[in-house]
Amino acid sequence: MKTLVLWGNGSVEAARARRDEGASFVLWDEQKAGQLREAGVAYRTRRDYLGPDGDDLLDEAAMAWTKAFGKRPLLDGQSLRELLTWKGVSLWWFVELYLYHSTDAPDRVRQIETLHRLLEAERPDEVEAVGLDTEDALLLQRTATACRVLYHGPQARAPLALATRVARIYRESRFNTAKALATAVKASLSGPLPRPARQAGRETVLFLSHAAFWQERSENGDTEEQEHYFGRIIPAVGEEPNLAPFVVAVGPGAAFRRRGPQQRLSDWLRLPGPRGPFVHINRYSSFAVFRELRRATREIRAGWRRLKDSPGLREAFAYRDVNFADLSGPALAGSLLLQLPWAVRCYEEMRLALRAVRPAVLCLYAESSGWGRAALAACRAEGVSSLGLQHGILYPKYFSYRHAADESDCPIPDRTAVFGEAASRLLAAIGNYPPESLTVTGSPKFDALLAAARTWDREATRGRLGVVPSDKLVVVASRFRAIRETHQSIGTAFPSLLTAVEAMAGVRCLVKPHPAEPKEAYEAAIRDAGASRTTVVSPGTDLMELLHAADALITVESLSAIEALVLGRPVLVLNMPTNLRDLVESGAALGAASGTDPRLALDALLFDPGTRAALDEARERYLSQVAHGVDGQATARIVALLRETAFRAERGSF
Repeated sequence: MKTLVLWGNGSVEAARARRDEGASFVLWDEQKAGQLREAGVAYRTRRDYLGPDGDDLLDEAAMAWTKAFGKRPLLDGQSLRELLTWKGVSLWWFVELYLYHSTDAPDRVRQIETLHRLLEAERPDEVEAVGLDTEDALLLQRTATACRVLYHGPQARAPLALATRVARIYRESRFNTAKALATAVKASLSGPLPRPARQAGRETVLFLSHAAFWQERSENGDTEEQEHYFGRIIPAVGEEPNLAPFVVAVGPGAAFRRRGPQQRLSDWLRLPGPRGPFVHINRYSSFAVFRELRRATREIRAGWRRLKDSPGLREAFAYRDVNFADLSGPALAGSLLLQLPWAVRCYEEMRLALRAVRPAVLCLYAESSGWGRAALAACRAEGVSSLGLQHGILYPKYFSYRHAADESDCPIPDRTAVFGEAASRLLAAIGNYPPESLTVTGSPKFDALLAAARTWDREATRGRLGVVPSDKLVVVASRFRAIRETHQSIGTAFPSLLTAVEAMAGVRCLVKPHPAEPKEAYEAAIRDAGASRTTVVSPGTDLMELLHAADALITVESLSAIEALVLGRPVLVLNMPTNLRDLVESGAALGAASGTDPRLALDALLFDPGTRAALDEARERYLSQVAHGVDGQATARIVALLRETAFRAERGSF
């Protein structure tokens, strides 16, 4: 009889005993590898059963399951896409984002897929769980049953009743409703709705931005506030004789991970009046908006009560004949009771903003996000044209951009401006974007970067940073913790990077934290490692000027990789494979696999002329496809596209 042990945690003696009885081992928690090594036990890891493209395989399974969930008949033969609507808009397009990015349901699918592949490869007669947590053991037990394999181990109990766990979500939903009422009260106290001053012959371009992404920029000796992603586009529209910009911002004034209690309290107490260069969307709340939100919330809660006990819902929370409804039931409760009222509020506030501003066109980035979809749905309802701007790296596993041919009712922009031909092909392939709606413009950020670099003094910057001329300076720019499960971050690879830098004479490392993260996590890791060659700068430091002064960039998943290439700086991508895989596979960057020592790659990047020459050659080919060659004309192209879209809309061409 073949016995397979899935090892999560346990004693060395227990491992030896099971080995001596002839059991084979699979290490479930790789952090416990030392236990099996000390016991002298041979083992495989779960990654060994997935192959080099294992992460992609699991992500594809999770995305396919999420998409299928929205199409399954759950109640009276209707799917969630049909059951959940608001004024003609399917609310499924907001549920799918929350379900995929903010719940554990897709991870259950990834786990079940892993267990199936493991059991299919090993074909054991029995499988045993040692030291697995309760939910892992429960999924193993159910997967073994589906595969007709005998299960041994603790009889894992299902979690508390669904009603008990959903009670917290109900409380949070009610609190959100109360906050919406408070916002409506504050908006009513702030006076009439903000409207742009009408100018004869000029059409209004409404820009939708994020309040946390405004910062002061110095240009030609003058200081002005600019939006991180729109950059010079807004002032360039203001210089047009027949266009006028108007900016509405969403979200708090500080990034979520950097908001402290004082910032939260300040946001709550402040009336939603003018905040410098933009009007906050909360200013377009009203008692009418709140009444619609309350009506929608009642309908959504009634829908949840009908759904929660339906056999169709239980069957939907299953994958490869393994049911996990009792584990992930709250996932749908959160999707419906939290995400959908928020989406309706965004939609209603945006419709009110569009009626007040009366723009010819809405321009936005992050158009595939929940806020973006709500804004685009509002544009459709109000007959306003829309233009989406690419603002970051697009990659095949970008869930919110993936639309099957039968998902044409999902809100997407009328037109989309992309950096290069590669992004245009990707959106047409994975998102079924109409090819005629895609326009290659290049990136204003890349153009501005090259222009600014001509004004910087590289040696002076290095001097201010304390870098001597003979030193090689590497800059780290990445999130320390991933924004979500589908993204990689540098945290797990940072200790090995610190060790590598310490061992390389004449190498200095500067860490520029992500603007949405504090720097303390990096500082703690540096202290723990006793590293002296690596220091952390403020999150507000100008990354582009750092890159200009640097000899190389180290990242994991960041648009800064492309920005470094624009400046002619070589790039090392850690924790591969990541969503920068195409960059590495093109030869334009080096990669270091997750869990490996980055020293060899870093040494080649900094000191090997042959490696640098090959990277330079590949960089030119890559930028021609990804960034339209960086010719300095991206802002002008986008303004021209806005002008064309605005006046085509005026003539009724859309």
